[in-house]
Amino acid sequence: MMTREEFYQSLRTSNLLSCYLFEGEEEYTKESALRALRETVLRDDLTGLNVTVLTDPDADQLIACAETLPMMAERRLVLVKECSMLEGGKTGEEGEKAASKGGAADRIAEYVTRLPSTTCLVFHVKGKANGVRKLHKQIARLGGVVSFDKLDQGLLIKWVAKELKGYGKQIDRYTAEQLIFAVGQDMHRLHNELAKLAAFSGDSGTVTGQDVAAICTKSTEYKVFDLSDALVRGNAAQAGRLMDEMLKEGEQRLMLLSLLQRQYRQLLFVKILSAAGMPLETISRQLGVAPFIAKKLQPLAQPFAAEALYQALNMLVETEFAVKSGQMPEEGALEQAVYRLIADRRREMVS
Repeated sequence: MMTREEFYQSLRTSNLLSCYLFEGEEEYTKESALRALRETVLRDDLTGLNVTVLTDPDADQLIACAETLPMMAERRLVLVKECSMLEGGKTGEEGEKAASKGGAADRIAEYVTRLPSTTCLVFHVKGKANGVRKLHKQIARLGGVVSFDKLDQGLLIKWVAKELKGYGKQIDRYTAEQLIFAVGQDMHRLHNELAKLAAFSGDSGTVTGQDVAAICTKSTEYKVFDLSDALVRGNAAQAGRLMDEMLKEGEQRLMLLSLLQRQYRQLLFVKILSAAGMPLETISRQLGVAPFIAKKLQPLAQPFAAEALYQALNMLVETEFAVKSGQMPEEGALEQAVYRLIADRRREMVS
């Protein structure tokens, strides 16, 4: 299996294969790699006619396109999308369709070993392909499976910096962490937010945390963080407004309950680890979160007693269990939990 980096290196050295399979969870980098491959394969194409896009083709259709000679160019590109021959786990009509193409898959698996040198055939799959399928195994033997996994935090920060550099902007690591936390890790969304930030920052050569707070569209996780901040301060009006906004935006109560649980679990761990004298950098590693998040969690946890955080977390867990077990209706469950947290916090602040 080829990594993303190995794939780009092969493009730089013009070491192109005749057949590729692009798979993996990171759709943005997959599409970027497809654009780069297209530019490389079709760089000498002056006609614009040497690319064909097929959607779940049968064997005859695919082979006919792959056998077609390029027009006034060295190569042609054949792109196959939504290929049922590489998918698995289908049921019903989709499962029958995939099964009916078993013979076609065998033909194509044999054919990709003898593709003409004038054709570059690319299978583009959303998410992961089915690795047990014969076609997948054959492309893997040819070395053409390219995996596009989600970037870890470090690589995502480097990518953010590289994208902003293209706009003539700089960003430090802490602000990049803030941006990723505020927007989320979806690279399509990050790409759009980076364009907004570059425009918003104007003549300044540096994107700041104030820019991120002012212009970026916040993720649900970030909004739950703001909700937790309001709960810690016992601010019922702000907590109610934030909760209502998320529900009106279509967020599910159980999902928000789960995020609140995670938030209070992290607050509890930060409280315990800080009390033990653990430095912030170590705490962030222990929690598996970016230093930016740990730094935001620490002042939120500080005014609480560890026992109060434990009780709050336990209440949220019990509320979710009550809903899932049918003991409590989902409607109103989140609201009840939020206002209990506010009431408990206010009593703690008075005492």
